[in-house]
Formats: sequence, structure tokens, C-alpha cells
Amino acid sequence: MADREYLRPSTLVEAVELMAAAPGRRIVAGGTDLMVYIREGKERPSALVDVTGIPELNGVRKLDDGALAVGAAMTHSMIGSDPVIQAVAPLLSDASSSVGAVQIRNLATIGGNVVNGAVAADTLSALAAFDAAFITYGAEGEKRYTIDEFFLSPGKTAVGAGEILTKIILPPQPKAAHAFIKVARRRAAAISRLAVSVMANPSEGYARIAVGAVLPKPGRITMAEEALMNGFDLSAAKAAGDAAKAHVLSISGERPSMVYKLPVVSSAVEKAIIKALSLKGVK
Repeated sequence: MADREYLRPSTLVEAVELMAAAPGRRIVAGGTDLMVYIREGKERPSALVDVTGIPELNGVRKLDDGALAVGAAMTHSMIGSDPVIQAVAPLLSDASSSVGAVQIRNLATIGGNVVNGAVAADTLSALAAFDAAFITYGAEGEKRYTIDEFFLSPGKTAVGAGEILTKIILPPQPKAAHAFIKVARRRAAAISRLAVSVMANPSEGYARIAVGAVLPKPGRITMAEEALMNGFDLSAAKAAGDAAKAHVLSISGERPSMVYKLPVVSSAVEKAIIKALSLKGVK
């Protein structure tokens, strides 16, 4: 691997200035994807700008409106074990804890998981269920994006050249049961073929359902949520699974792989709801 300059700014302003000072520089945090691309020759950055020492990208903070601000440089291990996230957003804690192997979780950051824009990223369905917002900083100052604005297409996000994702905002939600289910080719250290995130509170008439890895960009499946809110029972759980299947089919079409994926979508959504609400009668 060729020698290259390694820069470690301590402030956001310094990081943006370093990125603008020369072409071909790349932001790095955990580097679990970027370093692989460099070794394979797919990326040839002129310099690496390490943003992990910038305070705004670290830690978890509860905002005045009850929202949670999660620093983009937090590793998945940090998110999985953080007591505030476990108490306020356990769905995200579970999703981060499913990423790769422990060695990957100790390095990989939630910011990298998001900015890569990979549809199979484990945390995206959980962030979609929360209607998360994304805060970036660049030469034009701070910008805020909804999840629909942030993810443009597979592998492409709204983060511009020289901009840095600083934090992810989780808007306040009612206290709810939750479940995260990941379907992969093996039990551990595997890329998602399907991820399902569910939050539900029958007494509040509240339901959030999102899936990952089978759609071009993350987002909630409102028709599945509406089906669940019709009863919050086993019948409603099955109807929600069927609605999720119909939604995925309407977007992805009848590609050959969908013959196998669509039944798994309906089954996994139904199982996630049952797991979240501990409904009886289904194994």
C-alpha cells in the first residue's frame, strides 16, 4: 500500500479546511471499508483525514426536545453498550450490535455505516424506524437532512465533497416494545440479506416498521404500520407482513431473487412484531 499523508484535525473547521486544501483527500474514522478499498486499488486518496478526535462527532447527548444526538464517530460497540442509547433507543443498540464481528464493531462507526449508503447496512432500518435526521458540516456551515433527503440511491448520499457527517438525530418516540431481526447467509459476521426493525405500543396506537437490504433506500413501510395498528394481534401481525411484502414488490419488481426474498420479508416482519409484542400462539 502506497505511503500517503495522514492528518488528524481536532476541530470541525480544521477538518473542513484540510479537506479543501488539496484534491483527493478522504475522511476516515474506523476505516473498515475504506482501507479495504485502498488495498484493492479501488480508492487512491492523496491523504486521509481522521475525524475521530473531533468532539462534535463523539458521544451521545439528549437534546431539550427529548431527541437523542448520536455522534457519527461512535463505534458500533460503543452504541451497543451505551446506557443512554440502551434506555432511549434500544432498537438502534440491537442493530449496531448485529454489525460484523466484534473486531469490526470495535472499529467501524455508525457514521461510516450511514455515509457508505450501502442498502445492506445493518443500522439503516432502525434509523428509518426512528425517522432519523442527519447533520453535516462543510464550507457552507451546518446542514440537516431527513432520511429521505439523505439517501439518494444505493451507495449515494447527500454528503457533498468536503462535508462531514457529524451526528445523527433520533426524534423522541413513545415508550415502545421493539425488535430487530437480521437475515443473512450465516449466523455471524455476515452481510444482511434482510433487516427488519419494529417499534410498537398498542396503548398509544403507535407502530413503526422498516426493512433494509431489499429496497434501494431506507424508509418506513406505512402500509404495514397501518395494518398492525388495526389490532396489534396475531392477525394484524400477519397483515403487516403481507403489506410489507406488497410494498417491497411494488418498488423492487419481480426480479428472479424476489421469488425467494418476498416470502422471507413477510415472515420476518411478522416474526419481528410477534417478538416485539410477545404475542402468544406462534413459535
